[in-house]
Amino acid sequence: MAWYYVIALKLMIKLTFSNDKNTKKFLLSLFNKSVDKEGYIIEEGTNKRVISSDGDEIKLSEFGGIVKGSEIFIKNNIVSLIKYNQRNVLNRAK
Repeated sequence: MAWYYVIALKLMIKLTFSNDKNTKKFLLSLFNKSVDKEGYIIEEGTNKRVISSDGDEIKLSEFGGIVKGSEIFIKNNIVSLIKYNQRNVLNRAK
């Protein structure tokens, strides 16, 4: 099963993209991000590597999405999603 990315815009429009390298690079470019020679996502201009919600540098191959309203990068694995949920979503509910 392929991973898909959904971007929800303020107008409540949802766009779904496939999990290919060019689509990921395009989505990152919307946030002024690109990929270095080693495959890590970087800030354009500073070339500083982006840090995921796990606290690790994140490669394009690991990119699972960006949290709405932020620049929190989530890896495309269940552990990253659970950790993000525990730290952010559940804490807001308390």
